Amino acid sequence: MPTPEDFHFCVQYYRQPTPTPDEWEDDLRHIAGLGFTAIQLRPQWAWHEVEEGTFRWDDMDCLIELAERNGLMVLFKFFLESAPAWLFKNYDAQRVAPDGVPIRPRARGSFPLGGWMPCFDNPVVWEKASRFVRSGVERFRERKNILGWHLWNEPRSRPFADCACKHSRTVYRKWLADNFGSVERFNETFGLAVRAWKDIDPPPDISGYYDSWLWRRSRADAVAWWVRRMAELVRGLDPERPLFCHVGFNTVLQPTFIDTSHDLLTSREVDVFGTSLPHWTGDFHTFFKVDRSALFSNPGFRDEAYLYGMQARWMGAVKDYFWINEVYGNSWNYMAEDYTGQDLRFMLGSTLSEGARGIVIWQFKSERFSEESLTSGLVEIDGSDTDRSLAVSELCRAARRDPAAFRSWRPEKARVAVVFDFAADMYSQMEDAENSERVGTVCYRYKESVKGWFSLLWRQGLAVDLVAVEKLEQIRGYELIVLPYCHLVSQEMSYVLAGYVIEGGTLVADPGLAFRDRRAWVQPVRPGQGLDTLFGCREKKLKALLKPVEVTALEVTLQAHGMLAGLETYGSGQDLSGGGNRLIGNTAGKGRTFYCGFYPGLSCRAGEREAASLVSRLLNEAGIETGWSEGAPLLRVRKGTVGRGQPAAWVLNFEPDAQPLPLASLEKGLYRCAITGKHFDTADTGAVIAGREVMFLVPEDFETGARPVD
Repeated sequence: MPTPEDFHFCVQYYRQPTPTPDEWEDDLRHIAGLGFTAIQLRPQWAWHEVEEGTFRWDDMDCLIELAERNGLMVLFKFFLESAPAWLFKNYDAQRVAPDGVPIRPRARGSFPLGGWMPCFDNPVVWEKASRFVRSGVERFRERKNILGWHLWNEPRSRPFADCACKHSRTVYRKWLADNFGSVERFNETFGLAVRAWKDIDPPPDISGYYDSWLWRRSRADAVAWWVRRMAELVRGLDPERPLFCHVGFNTVLQPTFIDTSHDLLTSREVDVFGTSLPHWTGDFHTFFKVDRSALFSNPGFRDEAYLYGMQARWMGAVKDYFWINEVYGNSWNYMAEDYTGQDLRFMLGSTLSEGARGIVIWQFKSERFSEESLTSGLVEIDGSDTDRSLAVSELCRAARRDPAAFRSWRPEKARVAVVFDFAADMYSQMEDAENSERVGTVCYRYKESVKGWFSLLWRQGLAVDLVAVEKLEQIRGYELIVLPYCHLVSQEMSYVLAGYVIEGGTLVADPGLAFRDRRAWVQPVRPGQGLDTLFGCREKKLKALLKPVEVTALEVTLQAHGMLAGLETYGSGQDLSGGGNRLIGNTAGKGRTFYCGFYPGLSCRAGEREAASLVSRLLNEAGIETGWSEGAPLLRVRKGTVGRGQPAAWVLNFEPDAQPLPLASLEKGLYRCAITGKHFDTADTGAVIAGREVMFLVPEDFETGARPVD
């Protein structure tokens, strides 16, 4: 599968009807001058095929030609979800909710022309959409500056009711048959009395649990199926160019129960997979106000600073070659506080340091009408630069000077990892919400535990990986693994976990481990699947806390938030909490296990500072020394390689003041910063990194392979 040969800084330029044609020539010249190597164009189906079968591509013709004149590649991004009116008027194209109510097409923020969204399970819709895409590829595939075909913008199934038309019901029943084989096996699995597949319909609410869970998981498969079919079409028309796709929320942040896609499935269908880059870590409220922002304007940004790195590490777990496809050029609402150049520098530095292979800024200029007007613009609408555009330009120009360094950078593999389970996450969201009206309004135990654990490990200065449960065998490459509320466990999974510990790994688990099997049936003994023996404990109860409770573990006292488990030792397990059974330790083979009676990650997210002290001690128990101390400056060094394994590093100083540059942590030698051009010797103990500065240190003698920079 082809991938781009070069590293690209790309910027979204045009979504009809703005910017207007009289701006194009000056704008593209400006974009090239800032150092970008590509633009993204977003042709909307509703704009280009106003009359069925008649395509107008004159705007794309002009922009692609202007881009070529300015030395810019073009990422061509089909926008199928904005369907033309004739599709709904002439064909049975609209989606239908499980209760039979039509989900009528409309305009939304990302769909200002309307047409959101037809049912892509419908063969007629698919035929018409394919014809539109075919027209675009056939028209522009001979243009030398087409970087690639972006097949689908943020593929997802939303809302919960999407879709229960006759075509989607057929797709759902086929998914059940493919996964369970026969109705008899389906009944046996869940304890049901279904007569035939045709008797099963998508559920109207979540009260049945199992049916809602299966329904939304099937929609994730349907989304991946759409992308696969489009990839087959375009690859047949242009087999040489890479195929792109990106999600709006990557799975570790996405409220997957009501906004559904599964990165691991969708990413398989394309050459380059990517994500938008949200800047908040709590529940999303409005374009004006979001919870727990990672921007520097938030006084508590240090608690959220892990966010950009976590998203990149997840994308790397999903697909080795990934992009960050929407780094917002400014805030999403003109009434909200603007991003700063420093914010963008750290969004880019954080994701590049964790392995991103390309960047798209959304967007060059703000749009001028509809819900997303005056949002996300890198420059002002009149074209004048901002501190944001100048900060991004600094990195763009560095990549033009040093393309080999940016292209070949690979971050080190982490020593620790957090396991992520899509199915467990979705079930947790359903369980915590309890009913359809509360979906999307509650703090999800699973999501918050994952974020909290990643944050706690990241704060120790460590590189942290995420491992998808579908690739659980990969845990064998790590020294310490965390299982955050890993409540759906099969016998096969328990064998992998036991083998990891016996071979010398350290396994840390939240309460609720193997609480259910993979059918979501509650286990009589918890943790189930024989994991009570591995962890040396049994869990007798799991109760919500109305207020924090003080607990002690490994001689660290902290406030536990969220839920508390009643544990008792079993077999060779040892109480490590001074008699409170709040942390049970055990050994098996060459390795160790730790079972928490509370949620350290959730407690961290609730503001408990001592959770970091506990994690530091757990790491020490696993033989991982971090040198962490409470109150130390927030300075991150991410080591890796460039070229043919030559040592390199990104250094990010999140503090407003200059800090000593930790050169001693690097392999001895001479380095230069690919961004600023400064030179350093690891023997120099007086070097500093400026406040809020990002450095990319490569060997002094590393060949740049530079392109000219005006």
